[in-house]
Amino acid sequence: MVGGRCAKTGRRFSWKWSRNGHPTSNISVDVQDDAILLIYRARSSGAQDWKDIRQRVPITWTDCALGGSRAWFVCSVYSNGRFCGRRVAILYAAGDLFACRHCYGLAYASQSESPCYRYFSRAQKIRVRLGGTSNLLEPFPEKPRGMHWRTYERLRATSRTAEMRSVAMMETYLDGLRHRSRVVSKPSQRYRRR
Repeated sequence: MVGGRCAKTGRRFSWKWSRNGHPTSNISVDVQDDAILLIYRARSSGAQDWKDIRQRVPITWTDCALGGSRAWFVCSVYSNGRFCGRRVAILYAAGDLFACRHCYGLAYASQSESPCYRYFSRAQKIRVRLGGTSNLLEPFPEKPRGMHWRTYERLRATSRTAEMRSVAMMETYLDGLRHRSRVVSKPSQRYRRR
């Protein structure tokens, strides 16, 4: 948004969201020299009244290795009594203000996955990247045209390793369940008849 056509100083644009044809929210963005100004209304969960919010988000630039420059948002939120000031590519609307994921305590989806599922997901993503389906029961996809054999073999080995680790973790988990079910199903020595 900032690095593209919309980023001309003095420009104003807006977005609107709707659900089932009814408008749910909107936001206006004023582009300034070194910041953007977000203008919107917010309502805290459970609250009846809307608040008008004008949030200024500074923008900083870094040089790219092959020339040009890249724009970054600077998180302008106070979290836990401290100014954040992190340079980030994405701001989230998880509360009244737009802030970085650190300020809102948001995690990446993969951070909440179990290690078993993480390996399973990695193998699926590689298969899809190679033009196949995510189904691990289907044959491994052929090498896509234009891909180097070395790259293909590396991805194939990574996928195979991820599949084997996922299966090994699943076996360990199931063995634990079997063991627990045997322990629970054994009658206690104290209550047996003699």
